[in-house]
Amino acid sequence: GKIINANSYQGIPEKDRKIWEASRIFYEFISRFKRAPLVGGLVFSIYDKFQKIHPFYPQRDLSKPNFSLKRVCSLIKKGWGKHLIEKLKKKHLPLITTFFIPAFMAEIHGYAEEIYCAVCDADISRSWAPLNPQKSKIKYFAPNQRVAKRLKLYGVKRGNIFLTGYPLPKKNLGSKNTEIAKKDLARRIPNLDLRNQYRYRYRSLIKKYLGSLPREPDHPLTIMFAVGGAGAQKEIAIKIVESLAEKIKAGEVKIILVAGIRKKVK
Repeated sequence: GKIINANSYQGIPEKDRKIWEASRIFYEFISRFKRAPLVGGLVFSIYDKFQKIHPFYPQRDLSKPNFSLKRVCSLIKKGWGKHLIEKLKKKHLPLITTFFIPAFMAEIHGYAEEIYCAVCDADISRSWAPLNPQKSKIKYFAPNQRVAKRLKLYGVKRGNIFLTGYPLPKKNLGSKNTEIAKKDLARRIPNLDLRNQYRYRYRSLIKKYLGSLPREPDHPLTIMFAVGGAGAQKEIAIKIVESLAEKIKAGEVKIILVAGIRKKVK
């Protein structure tokens, strides 16, 4: 097996590439248009409703497909992604995707092998679950309990949901005992628990899984903020830096800004 970019693989039909490209351009345009005076915020809020993540509580049936999901599945049924799936069928291998659209493409276009979707977000909208979740064979790797519960609310069968945690590389985890992740967490807790409330309340669990913790932080509080490719969050990044300017100058806080692929964002 190998890694394939569904929107830019070798031999992708022009019509498929244009659909991917159009969706990217539209999202980036709306994200930038949000900053336009008077109407920008209104237009973005209308668009944002189509990808809205509904409040988690009260827990209720959220299996009804939203507009975005119906639109995506309509395009797939008209042939979007069929070339890719026909290409993948020749290998007879399980398919693992990190985005819901290739998973839907595989199912709609009759991929015979197992289809897995690894979710990498802390929460997800209805668009991540299939159009008919109870009939779907797509299996989900959920990064946390919230996503696992979301998928159930969206109608995905319990047997198709696996709580796996985030798909982090081994260099961040270590062996099966996750010694690197535990050591890293132990170093972070003093910065995140300045009042010692977490360490007091969960002291038995901390001792069992992490051992003794340092009493004081050995590094400044470090915050990473990632701005996506469209640059929609760059104003938020600026506000964060401005609000913490004095603490940054004093060496109390360290900010790491991650830019997307757009030069203007950088």
